[in-house]
Formats: sequence, C-alpha cells, structure tokens
Amino acid sequence: MIYGVLLSIPEKHVAKYEDEVRKVIGYGIARGDIISFTEARYKGDVAFVMLARSQKAAERTVNELKELPINVKVIEIEGES
Repeated sequence: MIYGVLLSIPEKHVAKYEDEVRKVIGYGIARGDIISFTEARYKGDVAFVMLARSQKAAERTVNELKELPINVKVIEIEGES
C-alpha cells in the first residue's frame, strides 16, 4: 500500500494559507516524510497531492495541517502486483 496526503484550499483561504501549506510541505520533504508532491489550481481553489514515505509520515503531515481551515486527509493508493 502506498500512502499520500490530499488537500485543497478553498479560494477564500488561498491568499492567507497557501504559503503556510507550502512551508509544511517543505518541512515534510526535509524530514523525508514527503517524497514528492504536485499541485493544481481550479477556479481559485488550490489542491496538493503528496506521496508519503509511510502511513505514519502521511498522518504526521495531516496532523500538522489540521489546524488550518482547509480540507486534508490521508489517502491510500492501491496498485496491482
């Protein structure tokens, strides 16, 4: 199982919280918890999808972001063997 973090910042909060989210992602990369990430923008909303090193690493990142008024959750990515 591969774990990741999915988050979206509603348009009304982007200006205030996007830099804070990027800082948390940067710290996660520096710690080795986040392996890679990508972002998307749609009608003012901003979304990030991050690939995490482990379930624990994904949960740690989600806990850091829970305090912000954004949508964030751990996702499981299943692959075929």
